[in-house]
Amino acid sequence: MSTLSNTIPRASPSPAIIVPSKPDALTISYSQLSTQILSFQEKLANLGITEGDAVSLALPNSFEFIVAFLASSWQRGIVAPLNPSYKQDEFEFYIEDLKSAIVLVPRGSFEKNVPAVRAARKFCAAIGECYWDSQKAQVELDIKDYGRLREKAAERLQNAQPDNVALVLHTSGTTGRPKAVCQTLA
Repeated sequence: MSTLSNTIPRASPSPAIIVPSKPDALTISYSQLSTQILSFQEKLANLGITEGDAVSLALPNSFEFIVAFLASSWQRGIVAPLNPSYKQDEFEFYIEDLKSAIVLVPRGSFEKNVPAVRAARKFCAAIGECYWDSQKAQVELDIKDYGRLREKAAERLQNAQPDNVALVLHTSGTTGRPKAVCQTLA
């Protein structure tokens, strides 16, 4: 059975992602995408992220989001995309509900003490800033607060399995209260 990690043609020079930007669009081949994902996955593994750990992404739609999403799922984590515009109480609900191990935010968010950062601190989730470093041509992960991950040992790189839960989305149930919907991405 296939997973996201084994469906990407890792050696292909064909374009996988084109991110419009000025003055030039960022064009990433499948080979480059695989390299970025594996590099980010290693950073997550070194933090102790492993099977079943919730990785909350409070990132805008971006190349960094794509890399963090795929790397987290390849590491067998459960990815929880969160709207970066949520208020603090909304972030608190989701981070507490998922027992998020880490919350990933855009560069500069920690210093600005944005709502996602305040909520992550409240529940002792690690806080990492993700950003594209054009000089190094890679997605960086800058850990600003290790939270509970301070106590975890580094993990080895994982291989996603078809029955792993890779994504959790919160939707409004019939009561109007958010409910979690888990999804395997096989």
